[in-house]
Amino acid sequence: MHCPSKLTYVIGQGDNLYRLAKHFGTTVPRILALNPGLDPHNLQIGSEITICSRKRPQAQDRPQSPPACPDSAKQMDLISHMRLVWSQHVYWTRMLLISIAERLKDLDAVTARLMQNPGDIAKIFEDYYGPDTAKAIEQLLTEHLQIGAELITALRDGKAGQAEELNERWYLNADKMAGAFSGISPYYREEEMREMLYRHLDLTKQEVAKRLSGDYPADIKAFDLVEREAIMMADAFSSGMIRQFPQMFS
Repeated sequence: MHCPSKLTYVIGQGDNLYRLAKHFGTTVPRILALNPGLDPHNLQIGSEITICSRKRPQAQDRPQSPPACPDSAKQMDLISHMRLVWSQHVYWTRMLLISIAERLKDLDAVTARLMQNPGDIAKIFEDYYGPDTAKAIEQLLTEHLQIGAELITALRDGKAGQAEELNERWYLNADKMAGAFSGISPYYREEEMREMLYRHLDLTKQEVAKRLSGDYPADIKAFDLVEREAIMMADAFSSGMIRQFPQMFS
């Protein structure tokens, strides 16, 4: 990797790679590429790393320490935004379910709107983890929605074999997402992420089953659980960001 301005940086108290990347005008992936074997979740105080800085390097140039007192308004902005995009995720998924189940003419328009959602969610993560991570999350969420749409259609049409294969792919996609999220934050533990995502799939399948069976009161109750769980997921993601990047909420 070409770097016109390399510097050696000594890890200090409170440092994390996101703060260092922001401070030196680089990215976390570039820091990791220059430091093979570096564990981003376990930086050792006093250890040296190499940074390709876009700034003029100065002697042990350091980012500012995190604020002592968090800004609750900034925290609430993140929480509200995260809840909004995950609520939209399940609302538009429900609209897709209804369009497929009832063979409505709005299917293409609903699908197009739903497919905006992965980008909306990924944009929040980009502000904290950079464009490469955001792109990966967007791709995984897009795959999640595409598989879900195919699964609903297969279940509607009674194609049991195809539905079983799609169901397996859906959970494998959730495994990939759990790994991706755990790879960017010590507060997104892979086992907990997997459990949360599996719960989302389980509840969504219950909603689909009730809708396709024509039990509409039960279908609505099932969606209430989906909606509630989506808010819990959103809060889990927000909490991880707030804990990992306290300096962003000053």
